[in-house]
Amino acid sequence: MNRYFNILVVFFLCVPALHAEEPVGFSDNYTTMEVNEDSTVTFCYCGPAKRVSVQADFLYADEDSTWYTDHTRRIKMKKQSDGCFHATTRRISPEMYTYCFRVNGKRKPDPFNPDTAWQKMHMWNVVNVGGSEAADLYRTPYEQGEVIHTTWRSTNEKLNRRVNIYLPVGYDEQPERRYPVLYLIHGINGYEGSWSERGRAINIMENLVADGKCEPMILVMPDVNIGVHEDRPSHHTLWNNIFSYPRLCHDHNIEKGLVELTRLIDTTYRVSDERLIAGMSDGARMAANTANALPGYFKAVGMFSPVVHKEQLPKDSAYYSVYVGRKDIFYPNSKRYHKRLEKQQTAHRYIETIGGHYWRNWRIYLADFLQHYSR
Repeated sequence: MNRYFNILVVFFLCVPALHAEEPVGFSDNYTTMEVNEDSTVTFCYCGPAKRVSVQADFLYADEDSTWYTDHTRRIKMKKQSDGCFHATTRRISPEMYTYCFRVNGKRKPDPFNPDTAWQKMHMWNVVNVGGSEAADLYRTPYEQGEVIHTTWRSTNEKLNRRVNIYLPVGYDEQPERRYPVLYLIHGINGYEGSWSERGRAINIMENLVADGKCEPMILVMPDVNIGVHEDRPSHHTLWNNIFSYPRLCHDHNIEKGLVELTRLIDTTYRVSDERLIAGMSDGARMAANTANALPGYFKAVGMFSPVVHKEQLPKDSAYYSVYVGRKDIFYPNSKRYHKRLEKQQTAHRYIETIGGHYWRNWRIYLADFLQHYSR
């Protein structure tokens, strides 16, 4: 029951206030967001409004707050002589952050910033404050590969599931070359775009490749939500995931679908025998189950803040890396899993970090995982 209780706790902290958004006009030829040399960020809003603020996750009361608690705060913007609303933050630590405007009390994404990420059924704009080794990996690389948005057939579920597939730079120019493949599984509040948007997986890998710290890989980022509707975005399925969680844990239909996905990837793309799989939160449980369903198939399994138990203990020689923050809601669960791996005498890595159950950590874990298995 403890794992169900933990998931329900996370759920009630996740549910956002739902409301209709009103269209707000914007004037042309101005910058809505700019990162300054002193690591402050300046925002500008020029649409008609009585009051405007910026809501962002770099305004936490506690820098290590778990993102699920939604402790985003607001900065009030002041109207200046140019007729626009302005605000500048305090100095911000290097990291990737998300924000939106609040106009007359209503939520409004920044239409002039195309860098966006979905979370909690809302779209957020992204701002990257560089200056650290980790944050510099999140920047847009000079060369970018191709992302294919497609579906695969999950026979057991009798439905089509969405998947984003990233092909490295130069994939079409080297027809004889075969590539390692990494499957990235999102958590209970994600969708197929989560690892590329909030996780920055493509940017992280491409920048590591440019620095000579990682070899180019094919990335496979599937939708693993329990409620899939082809006419509705995958990131609107949180309710179904929560209330169907016992079935999600026990019937393993999604993992059976992931096994089918591996066959599709192997027959469609130039994949080498170096196969990896990683997941965050409940996605780590699915990653472990998928690895156990395919003994000898994966070289390594990455588990980031995992929701795992005895059932997910390895059944083959894949090398496991378990990462967790000491403030993570699943820290006790992850540590118990580490002890079980030790008792089973399974060779693995166990890495504890600061912080909680949020993307800030999972991006760091991914970068470490990629570098470790590229050596």
